[in-house]
Amino acid sequence: MALQKFPGFIDIHVHLREPGATQKEDFKTGTRAAIKGGFTFVCDMPNNLMCPTITPNRLQEKIALTGVKAFCDVGFHYGTDGKNLESFPTAFRNPRVFGLKVYCSRTTGELLITDSSTLDHIFVAWESSKPILLHASGDLLQVALELAKKYSRRVHVCHVSQQSDLEIVRKAKESRHEVSCGVTPHHLFLIKDSELVKPPIGDEENQLALWEGLKMRTIDIVESDHAPHTKEEKLSGAQMFGVPGLETTLGLFCRSVHEKKLIMDDVLRLLYIMPKQIFNIPDQPSTYVELDPSKPFIVGADGYETKCGWSPFEGWELFGKVETVVIRKRPLVVDGRLV
Repeated sequence: MALQKFPGFIDIHVHLREPGATQKEDFKTGTRAAIKGGFTFVCDMPNNLMCPTITPNRLQEKIALTGVKAFCDVGFHYGTDGKNLESFPTAFRNPRVFGLKVYCSRTTGELLITDSSTLDHIFVAWESSKPILLHASGDLLQVALELAKKYSRRVHVCHVSQQSDLEIVRKAKESRHEVSCGVTPHHLFLIKDSELVKPPIGDEENQLALWEGLKMRTIDIVESDHAPHTKEEKLSGAQMFGVPGLETTLGLFCRSVHEKKLIMDDVLRLLYIMPKQIFNIPDQPSTYVELDPSKPFIVGADGYETKCGWSPFEGWELFGKVETVVIRKRPLVVDGRLV
């Protein structure tokens, strides 16, 4: 097949680690990885260690850093520890903020919210049409969705990994909640316990349910949850949750097209149309990506742009190597290489 032209893809869930953990990634290396993977717009998560994005000053610090370091467009999700509600209006009025991330399950950082009363206060205070992104499962997911309905808040359930949680989302959608949800490549393609991530990778039954959720459009988008750690950190025995994913997400889904599980229209919907719609991502004029969906490549054969320098999919044959990336008429990838 010849090269096909697509709009720049969108990833609304990445951890670019700056400030606070730049040994893993920074805005320069993370956005280079995004471009190499075909993404021209990414949204950075707030749970930076030691300096989470929970104040307007920390938000402005990130914005300033991307202004001098980022190679693609970067938006941000604001965070909360349940004690910064007075800063919400400043945050949601900022055009670089695309949602509020609420952590109701254990993950990296200290932003865990498990008290239903605190959750209630958060939902009341976020008086915005921008979505509340939930890292939640089980009963707390149910509580959060009920609060969303009570206060007419839009919600997005991140990285659904269990059949039971997918069923909660499906029922919420049936009752006309303004709810969307996403799935990660590692929950779809890796086997149980192959990597330490949060939420954990489920068994084959859960994985099949996620694929069915894609087919039935209960799942709205794909989000890489790019969460790099150094090899040394992952092998140290410390609980370092997450895997890198920006350079492999598109290739994994083009592989699914090659295997006739999906068609390219599905890939476009999951990685561009629905993320743009759900999060009201601005247009990127004169921006596009070119690739041949049938062209294979080997993960890691040409090295990595992510600073962590590894992938859980290393050695896999994927498809659709990105050959061209242009952002606002500026060529950034030519003949498959960053220029």
